[in-house]
Amino acid sequence: HEEDLSQSILAVPMILHENIYGMVSAQSYKTNAYNRDHLYLLEVLASHAAIAIENARLFDSIQKLANIDALTKVLNRRRFFELAEQEFVRAEQSNVPFSVIMIDVDDFKQFNDQHGHKIGDAVLVLAAENLKGSLRTDDILGRIGGEEFVVALPNTPLNFALEVASRLRQAIQDANFSQHIEHETQNILNITVSVGVAEYTSNC
Repeated sequence: HEEDLSQSILAVPMILHENIYGMVSAQSYKTNAYNRDHLYLLEVLASHAAIAIENARLFDSIQKLANIDALTKVLNRRRFFELAEQEFVRAEQSNVPFSVIMIDVDDFKQFNDQHGHKIGDAVLVLAAENLKGSLRTDDILGRIGGEEFVVALPNTPLNFALEVASRLRQAIQDANFSQHIEHETQNILNITVSVGVAEYTSNC
């Protein structure tokens, strides 16, 4: 019906630091329903809404940064143990298997001393990417030390965890790090890792 159509519309953008976050609008079924005072009030509301949205975005970013290792972009030690502990408790209470894989880049200190920390950091980044690419969505990957990574495998028995560990080790061994890192001696970038696997069961 024609009487149900809006006859007056007032709209203002939500702007903060010259960035537009959206729009706030008001509608009325009456004609000429709004004046400059209404416009001013809506602009104030839009300004506060933009600030609230930006604060929420910043809070979310800070939360994510607090959980992520700055170099490798996998979970940091604190966040890994928080999530792994949750899965351990669930395994304990639900009587389901739970496995953990420890991963250590071989001879990394010697590698760093010989080729420099910049190359060493690049190796860790690429190693983390290869590890992530070889894991399931529910698996929990974290960096817990300089060259030490760990994977928690929820609802995973030892035999399958051993297969995952072998796949991770092979993924690093097969990765062509030289292709991604500029270095005068390309053949030194053959990276290997050592892995260890443990399983928790209700029989432990």
